[in-house]
Amino acid sequence: MAGVANAAEALYHAPRDGRKYELLKGRLIMSPAGMKHEQIGAKLLIALGLYLRNHPCGELFASSVGYQLAENIVLSPDVSFVRTERLPGGEVPETFGQFAPDLAVEIVSPHDSPALTEAKVQLYLEHGAQLVWVINPKLKQATVYRADGTTGVVESNGALDGEAVLPGFICRLDSLF
Repeated sequence: MAGVANAAEALYHAPRDGRKYELLKGRLIMSPAGMKHEQIGAKLLIALGLYLRNHPCGELFASSVGYQLAENIVLSPDVSFVRTERLPGGEVPETFGQFAPDLAVEIVSPHDSPALTEAKVQLYLEHGAQLVWVINPKLKQATVYRADGTTGVVESNGALDGEAVLPGFICRLDSLF
């Protein structure tokens, strides 16, 4: 990708090889996921999808979607949600979203570096995400980050709360493991 005027555009048009890539400050990062990781993401997608069926307020996306936060930053959360009013013209773009999702979810894999996960969280929040959930299957807990700078930890017997982003959405964390 060196020498490409717009690395994000090059990433969008790159041949698909079955792997998930992100672009962090111009550096290509491969983000493969194991089965446990994807199982947790799928369970959360189902729970959010059921909520959205009764509360149609936006669109839900799986792990392959990309959000271009800057020319040299494209992140792909494991699960994400965008309110309808934030979609250009109320429609889902064909290409990367040119914004951060309202809710970004990162599921920690054994090979993930804590520093990289923290960097992604900060980038989502700096670019307009309202809520970020980092789910750690090994610890059986989630860390909640909010746009107002507050954070919290949800233990396995607790629940993820959609707060103002998805009012009334509650998902017991242990149901994802």
